[in-house]
Amino acid sequence: MRHLKGVSPLIAAVLLVAFTMATALVVVTWITDFTQQQTSNIGARGEQQTLCAYSTLSIDRDDISVISNITNVTVTYSTGSEILNITGFTVRDANGVTYVNTTSPNTDSVVRNLGVGSSVKLTNYLLTGQIPSGVAWKEVRVTAVCQSRYVVAGTVTGQ
Repeated sequence: MRHLKGVSPLIAAVLLVAFTMATALVVVTWITDFTQQQTSNIGARGEQQTLCAYSTLSIDRDDISVISNITNVTVTYSTGSEILNITGFTVRDANGVTYVNTTSPNTDSVVRNLGVGSSVKLTNYLLTGQIPSGVAWKEVRVTAVCQSRYVVAGTVTGQ
């Protein structure tokens, strides 16, 4: 009968340490790459968000008309650095009722690519309901999206 010899304890310990170190190296490399990638992504998003935070929409109070359920609004992209896409607007009447536009401003290429310093007149946009006769508008709010992610809004009150 033959007796098989096992691996010497010294060689087993060396192999175990080598295997552990190789596994640790793989894990550390993966964690380092993952952390660097996430830090880079977060930094880029923070930079984009900061650029969009400086964007300002101004609404010309004298060029707003709200008649029944049809609205005309002139919007100026006064400060910022990124292209904005106007996504819609709301009108609130003196009774506190809010009406949302149902016609999408985003179908017009001029509105989809509103650059800094440019103005656009949104004409004949329909609202979700009709403002009652004799009730004035109290607030008009225009919303846009900066870099397809961050909302920019301009609001004008009173009539």
